[in-house]
Formats: sequence, C-alpha cells, structure tokens
Amino acid sequence: MHAPRSLLALALPGVLALAGCLRGDPLEWKVRAPNPRALFSWRMTVDSAMGAENCRRLNEALQEIRLNVAAGRAVDRWLGQAVRPSMDDIEEAMCRRVHDQSLRTVLQLGCELRVIRLKEELAALENAVKVNAELITKPGDVDSRHFLEGFRERQGARAAKCRADLANAERELAPLLRAGGRRLLEPSTDQMGEVVAKPR
Repeated sequence: MHAPRSLLALALPGVLALAGCLRGDPLEWKVRAPNPRALFSWRMTVDSAMGAENCRRLNEALQEIRLNVAAGRAVDRWLGQAVRPSMDDIEEAMCRRVHDQSLRTVLQLGCELRVIRLKEELAALENAVKVNAELITKPGDVDSRHFLEGFRERQGARAAKCRADLANAERELAPLLRAGGRRLLEPSTDQMGEVVAKPR
C-alpha cells in the first residue's frame, strides 16, 4: 500500500531538510534549540550521525553553559535582583545561547566557559592551600596534626586534579580557537570578585 501523495508532499520538505542538515562536517551543523523540546528532538535526529565523540563534547558544553547560567542567576540574587532559578528557566536560557549556532561555536563556548571556571576554582584552591600551609597545631596535639596533614593532602589532591582538568580543557579549546580565529568570551571580575564570562 502506497502513502497518499499529499502525505508524501508534506513529509518531503522535512526529509530534505534533514538530509541537508546531515551533510558535510558535523562541526558546521547548526544547533536547533529554540526551546528545550526542540533541542531534544534535534539531538534525537542527529546524535547517531554526529558520532560518539562529538556527542560527548556537546553534552559537556551544554552542561558548562547550564552551570554558567546558574552561576549568573546566583550573582543576580546576591545583587538583589529578582530571578527565576528553576531548572526549566535555566534550560530555556541555555537554549537561547546555543540556538542556530554551529556545533563548533557551541563546543568552543563550552570549552571557554570551562577554562574560565577551572581557572577561578584553581585560584581559590591554591589560595586555600597557601593559607592552610601556615596553620600550626599545639605541641603534642597529635590528633589535630594528623587531621591538618590529611586536610592539606586532600586539598593538594583537589588542586592537582583541577590543574589536570584545566590542562585538558585548554587542549580541547586550542583547535577550536585556531578554527574560529578568536575567543567568544573574555573573563570579567564581577562585584563578588568572581570571574564571569562576558560575550565579546
């Protein structure tokens, strides 16, 4: 049994659009995300053709953008501004940032945000390590000395992991910067003294 011509005519534009979407370099494909539901549908359509590595990188980039949106809302609340901190609102804001951008641009945005976040985290950890290195315990207080040594060791391990994560993020960002020719963001210090991402 053949499908009616009217149905085929209705379906054909969607099929052709999909075929056009899946041609060429996946990094040049446009992300379709006017809203979270549309982003989900787009992912269902292209993920298998995009490849596992690009899917992993996109997942990480979207999560980094979500974290940045949530951090911005926290700053706004601290400044006394009315914000809607719901997960749905964060998803909508994330979609607004990535809709109609190339996959390469979204990956670069995610990497730049990760580098900025990790640099700030590492600076805070290194400062805490420096402060705690100057702490001393009372003579003979073995329990406190052991606790402090363990605490310093854990802080050092966290700082080492943060350095490794930062190095990995910078390695992943480097080819995207070469292809794009410029950074999308620049770090800016807000009123809380934290580094936040500002569009160029």
